[in-house]
Amino acid sequence: MAVIGLDIGRADRAVLMNRIGAVLGMPAGGWLGQARLFDGHDVRIRWLLGRLAGPNQAKLVAENVARAGRYVHGNLILAMVSAAREYDGSLRARGTAMINTYHRGGLDFLEKQKARLGLPRSVTSRWMPGNPILNDETMNEVYPERIPAHDQLLAYAAQIASSYVHAFQYHLQREFGEQAGEALAGASRASLLVWRAYAFLAPGGIPYDPAKPLGHQLGQHFGSRSALGYYGHLAKGEGRDASLDDVLTDRGLDRLEWIHSAKTRAAETLFVERLLKAARDLLPN
Repeated sequence: MAVIGLDIGRADRAVLMNRIGAVLGMPAGGWLGQARLFDGHDVRIRWLLGRLAGPNQAKLVAENVARAGRYVHGNLILAMVSAAREYDGSLRARGTAMINTYHRGGLDFLEKQKARLGLPRSVTSRWMPGNPILNDETMNEVYPERIPAHDQLLAYAAQIASSYVHAFQYHLQREFGEQAGEALAGASRASLLVWRAYAFLAPGGIPYDPAKPLGHQLGQHFGSRSALGYYGHLAKGEGRDASLDDVLTDRGLDRLEWIHSAKTRAAETLFVERLLKAARDLLPN
């Protein structure tokens, strides 16, 4: 898969990524900052392809992806690209040496969340609470976990799946009401990838307040719940059913960093999936 991605060349990688970005409602080249899609003229994920093209690195990542797949029903490619952005060392980590999920990535609240991940005791019995830590960026206290190094990608995959079920679907029902089921059934796969990534990054958020200008509400606390409230209000004002695909077409949240990060991860997921399909087409049945 990685060799194919490298062999198509920088120009074709950029064309493919920009076409995917257009489907997700992203500007050509994506956004700048931490959630950037490109490094210079090449896609940012090119560095990951370079690592995966080496047999030794690929074997380590494949083992961790397979371990995650044994316990988690979810999009493992989204888990992989998310882990690569949160802490790339988690992709190829091995062994049972204990690591802290705050210092090694973005699983700041794993101690609080682990009971909802659906993982068997054979896995979580080896996990131990980490000491609560004050996050210097948010000034909130976080509750990490100490887990075996080889469980990191598994933890990302489980948390992404759990956030989608326990946070996103819960808030969808509250914000969309009777239209929630139809909206979920009618959503495109592309938009659901964005929502999965968004729910992992920011599962809650302040309620959307239609009495205030949208721009005044955008920020760190405008999580996936907030966005669902906004899109529900948007549809009501336009006299139509609420749609999760609004996240792909509406430009109202284009200044929101959470949207930048969620769409970037969805784009990289679709990019890697396209390469994976091409690789599988070359392999014998």
